[in-house]
Amino acid sequence: MICRLIILILLIAPRPSLADTGNDPAELSHTWQQALVYVPSGPGKARRITTADLPGFLQRHETPKIVLYAHGCSGIINIGRESGKFYAAHGYIFVAPDSFARRSKPVSCRPALHRGGLHRAVLAWRQAEITYGLTRLRALPGLKRAPIALVGHSEGGITVATYHGLPVTARIIEGWTCHAGWREYHGLNAPRREPVLSLVGENDPWFRLPELQGDCGAFMDGNDRSYVFRKPNRLHNHHWLSKHLPVREIILKFLAQHM
Repeated sequence: MICRLIILILLIAPRPSLADTGNDPAELSHTWQQALVYVPSGPGKARRITTADLPGFLQRHETPKIVLYAHGCSGIINIGRESGKFYAAHGYIFVAPDSFARRSKPVSCRPALHRGGLHRAVLAWRQAEITYGLTRLRALPGLKRAPIALVGHSEGGITVATYHGLPVTARIIEGWTCHAGWREYHGLNAPRREPVLSLVGENDPWFRLPELQGDCGAFMDGNDRSYVFRKPNRLHNHHWLSKHLPVREIILKFLAQHM
């Protein structure tokens, strides 16, 4: 009888809406616990650890520099893993919260069709993950005032461009134009004190619609830099730009200047 009563209560109890789930502390905790983490392991080398391993690592390493990374709409795929190795091999602790570690995660894109916008509310979800990640990082030993760069690719780039929460040292936006038909997706929310680097291909296949075309330079101040790769540059129609050495050199120069 008691078991039946418990089951009945669970069935009729109100369940959180998707919007509530986006900011649910338990869900956000999953994105942190399952985050992709790479750390430097010698000159030009990187190794993968977990967020649970970070306190021990930080006790053995001084003056850390952090990259908090927002992955694209497909989740942590090869782009995220290769990015993590790249940043860690150049001395940065790389942490990418895993949005797909949530127990409830609606589909927001169809990558094979270059189609996004399937879950408009996902932007607020991703921003909540950034705030949670920054809060957890700042609570770790030696990171209260450590330089943190907020870096994002594709949907993660939209998140980095529109984020207006806790302060960071710098931002890098890859594979996004800062132009959108939806108001909350449009523009750049970085304050002047946070330098921004944006990287986009002029003919990126994800941004064929007129309202998505352009670049983040339209919203930048004198502290920022926008790179648009145009024909005949071979990257003019690429979405993952930081795979290529010339782009990586741009990124490293930007970080060295501001971190």
